[in-house]
Amino acid sequence: MLVSSSPEPIIFQTTLILLKKYFMNINQSISPFSEPTTKYIACENCSMEPICQPTNQADQSLLLSAHYLDKRISIKAGTSLFTKGESLSAMYAVCSGSFKLCMGSQDNVKIINFRFPGELLGEDALFPQKYACDAIALEESSICKVSVRELTSNANLVPDLQANLVTLLSRQSYFNQQEFASLIAKKSAESLLAAFLLNVNMRTSKYRTIANILYLAMSRENIANFLGLRRETLSRLLSRFQKEGLILLNGKSITLLNLEQLTHLTND
Repeated sequence: MLVSSSPEPIIFQTTLILLKKYFMNINQSISPFSEPTTKYIACENCSMEPICQPTNQADQSLLLSAHYLDKRISIKAGTSLFTKGESLSAMYAVCSGSFKLCMGSQDNVKIINFRFPGELLGEDALFPQKYACDAIALEESSICKVSVRELTSNANLVPDLQANLVTLLSRQSYFNQQEFASLIAKKSAESLLAAFLLNVNMRTSKYRTIANILYLAMSRENIANFLGLRRETLSRLLSRFQKEGLILLNGKSITLLNLEQLTHLTND
């Protein structure tokens, strides 16, 4: 039996394989649905910024945050940052990733909120001096940690820092009220889900590179728990929203296609 010694077929097949792998890599790298790489929020977009900036004292600019601030501490997925009833030791800002805030026993957990980059964790424990819930990382995340004792000591000595702390807490209270108002008193499951998607879109817009595409690290069970819906109800609503052209689902990514109609739904 004669076998062709010509190398052309082998070269041609090898070239096709290499080209296929090349274009697959290109497509994956530009896909808006690919899981995002770690990206830290800019300090100027972070809620903790008022107490991280230099303060003025006796005509001098002082960077006091070095005494009470630890930056970009890595937190593994599933790690508890603090637990309900634990004595207050620090408050935190999310640098990257996301967290869920929850209460209740292991068999009956209620998720009361989520936190995204630039948002605070534990600031509501400053008055009772105990954390009001558990904070658990939903994915590989990072935080900036502020030691409350050292912060308070410095704030007592530097009036400008004390004023900045008041600004921080006032701003956080305003954001919390906005978030609460966006979800409270919704009349239907549809309006509740639409309000949730729009709220997350607004809160994460300051660090996303592509508008209206949300990457949600939390599970569908977590979202349903937070909204007070059954898992099956949430899945049915998401499928219906997609069928009606309001959103596009792709794994943990959700593209908001019709903001106007979603906003209309929140008023139903």
